[in-house]
Amino acid sequence: MAAQPREVFVVRDSERIVGELRTRAQRGDTPAEVGTWLLEELGSIPNIQLASYLFHAFEISLMSLKESSNWVGLGHGGTMTDGELNQLIGPLVPRSADRELTQNPDGSWSV
Repeated sequence: MAAQPREVFVVRDSERIVGELRTRAQRGDTPAEVGTWLLEELGSIPNIQLASYLFHAFEISLMSLKESSNWVGLGHGGTMTDGELNQLIGPLVPRSADRELTQNPDGSWSV
């Protein structure tokens, strides 16, 4: 059976990426699985960009996102295991509509 073609995302297509992150979490993917998917789809991206997608999609504190930058899945020598990441920021809860983040024309974000 032929492999299904992967859908490639443009980095600036944040709403689509956030939607896919939420879909994956709603079907039961763990934070490590969601992070792995994001890295596989977008390739090598800065940690801050990865954190912004996760923060935009889910109710995750900035402190937890900062701690998660030590996750081994990022490939830069971190020591946090998948299980520890899942415990730190899981389960993933989609950000509620009344706290939806929007990107301003200057590139900043607001609630």
